Amino acid sequence: MMNTSLIIHDNVSHHPLGSGSYYFQSGLLEYLTQLIGDEKTCIDFFVGAQPNSSPHIGNMTNVSTAFALAKGLKRHRESRQVRVSLDLVDTAPYSPTTSEYDDVVYQKSLRYLQKANESNSDFESLAMQLSTASGVEFRIRKQTDILQDPHLREILQDIVTHRAEIAPLLEPRYKTLGIRYACPAPDCGLADKHGIRNEYLENQIKFQCPVHGSYQIDLENGDLSLLEFNTPLRGLIRFRLFAKDPVSSWVQVKGSDYAGFYAEQMVLRPLQGSCTPITVYTPLILDWSGAKISKSLYVRPDAYEYLRLSNLSYLLSFREFCAAGFKIVTLYRLTEGWINEPKRLFRHYTIYQIHAELLQILNDERDRIKEVEGTKCMVAE
Repeated sequence: MMNTSLIIHDNVSHHPLGSGSYYFQSGLLEYLTQLIGDEKTCIDFFVGAQPNSSPHIGNMTNVSTAFALAKGLKRHRESRQVRVSLDLVDTAPYSPTTSEYDDVVYQKSLRYLQKANESNSDFESLAMQLSTASGVEFRIRKQTDILQDPHLREILQDIVTHRAEIAPLLEPRYKTLGIRYACPAPDCGLADKHGIRNEYLENQIKFQCPVHGSYQIDLENGDLSLLEFNTPLRGLIRFRLFAKDPVSSWVQVKGSDYAGFYAEQMVLRPLQGSCTPITVYTPLILDWSGAKISKSLYVRPDAYEYLRLSNLSYLLSFREFCAAGFKIVTLYRLTEGWINEPKRLFRHYTIYQIHAELLQILNDERDRIKEVEGTKCMVAE
């Protein structure tokens, strides 16, 4: 059997040109500026995250790239307000609560269980430090904020009306709309994960709890902030809300795992030309095997043990990153380099390469400090 524990390479990271990197070796910011136009007074860079654990290096680089892009656009559009909108999807499921009743999957959300508060503070601290590093303002939005948008009701009613065409595109397995509403019975909160048992009446949706029976919401007058949506449906609603925003032009910043077939079939096709989203995809951070680094909530407790043994576990958690002595401004310098030299943006990175580049930036900063201190000493003499 071949020994794969030792991989020999030349320690050179190539940035081969192709696709986006070929056409945007320079001029990425100018092109985005052209796409955005001048019709609205604000430019919002959207970045979303599920606050089910402390941000890991993939989340952190994604958010940091949004700030680096925003800073770049700010230079091109000095007359417009530019900011980052960090949306925390607290309606995401809390995995340990997932259960099955009669072959239907039910779950409880982070919001219902109030499990997001601790991780929220990590994301907020990350955004605050990136704002300081970039000089770009930001805001934190929860799902309740978005669900109170005045255009949501008409958008949701239209999607429900056309569910026969839209549902199979968004949920090809079950051909249902992923609309959820936590059971209102005390201490319950169960919600049909895929909306399999939802019933659509005239301007109403009836939901089924396997324990407490049916309950419903009125789409004309009900409190829509109680609703929860699965990822594809939430994305469709979000893009349609972006298109109706009278103040902001929106640029979405997402990990590259949402590119390719997913974006072409489950995002662009359901939109059916109703709006044209602007999306910038950020590099995936990969483990040794080429799979993206996953948030610890979704992997076995012993996963990534090899990173811990290699003193690289600081890349698995925002808290460990800070505790290891790294500063968020160092991470920001890394992603700012991706924007300034876009061939570095249109690719993926192993976690080892990210570690090496962070160390290089850190060492360069220390050398500059020593050089400045040396110059001060010479002047003093």
